[in-house]
Amino acid sequence: MNKQAFTFLTLFSLILVLSVYYIMLPPTTQEETVTQTQTTIQQLQKQLDKKREDIISKNNQIIAKESSTSDSINEALETISETKNRSDKERNIVDKIKELGYQEVYVEIDNETVKITILKKDATQSDASKIIKEVLNLLGEEYQVEVKFISE
Repeated sequence: MNKQAFTFLTLFSLILVLSVYYIMLPPTTQEETVTQTQTTIQQLQKQLDKKREDIISKNNQIIAKESSTSDSINEALETISETKNRSDKERNIVDKIKELGYQEVYVEIDNETVKITILKKDATQSDASKIIKEVLNLLGEEYQVEVKFISE
């Protein structure tokens, strides 16, 4: 066998082995990378969204059942409506707070309490007062507002 054929076969074998190795590597997904870089605020929001989706899904199942009574269907529809309404209010509050200059905001309305978590390192009492005032102007006096500042 001459040198050229030997060199060709050697390089071809090397390329073949590397190709098989590359194909056998497990794929890396972007989801794994994103999960590592999520902030606390984003994780809280994701959990809340999942919780709300579960509530809506559960009530949709009640509505879809043939054995459901009209009372249970009405109750399920009301729960879905309340959940969507609460979610819309939370989005409005987040938008309003972002207009004030805070970028990472999490809002959860639980009964008559509005829980607000904001990512800010050097928060002052006036920051909290300003946020509470804006939320009360937006929602009215029927809610208790809790503001918490966190630093990642």
